[in-house]
Amino acid sequence: MHTISNKTLSNEEIVDVHKWLQQNDINTSRLRRDFSDVLPLAEMMKRDHPRLIDLNNFPKRSSVQLKIANWETFNYKVLAKFNLNLSREFMEQLSTGAHGAAEVMLHEIMRLKKRQRVVETRNAILAQEQIWEENDEVKTVVVNKQVGDGIVQVPQKMILYSLYEKMARDNLAKEAIIEANQKRLAHMENIIKVKTERIEELLMQMGKSPVKLCSSSQHLASTSMLSYEALGTCLRKRHTNTPASSD
Repeated sequence: MHTISNKTLSNEEIVDVHKWLQQNDINTSRLRRDFSDVLPLAEMMKRDHPRLIDLNNFPKRSSVQLKIANWETFNYKVLAKFNLNLSREFMEQLSTGAHGAAEVMLHEIMRLKKRQRVVETRNAILAQEQIWEENDEVKTVVVNKQVGDGIVQVPQKMILYSLYEKMARDNLAKEAIIEANQKRLAHMENIIKVKTERIEELLMQMGKSPVKLCSSSQHLASTSMLSYEALGTCLRKRHTNTPASSD
């Protein structure tokens, strides 16, 4: 178990802590005062571990002794689960707002979160490995990958080049089919447009409005199957039903 005690952080480490706090929307101007009590830290860690942390166990305190009691509870109920331990002297320094103590505590929590991300990434890779285990066409190689601030060796799945070529050929064939269908669709739309224009032209020649056709011609035109016989029948109906104009 790693024991956290007061130490001096480098300027670079302090900058990293402040950047990390800003990313988590935490005011960095009052760290010594705000983090003299454990409640702000408990609220921050509860976001990632809602079942582990019960905020009722860490009521807001004002006296130094009660703040130390809060840190002792947090040390036992939460930090111990992550193999971390606060020394008694360090808890007193936190509770009294000693210079640099809050930054040291938050730096350790920041490092903890980075280690957790590494573990989560590794577990996700291993889970994917198990899924791919039965696939004989997939081979495993070990590669170096940067996770957080460190480099870890992780297995990487590779497929045979012959399999890649086959998949590429299949994709090209599918793209050719899609392109051919798109051209066919464009051709059919052009036919419909030409026939519609022809119908409107014939109606205009007869002095009729081209806005509405009879239902049978509308259906046939929409399916690009309108025959001249059907068109003639439709036009004769409209001519018969229209009263003759008087001179």
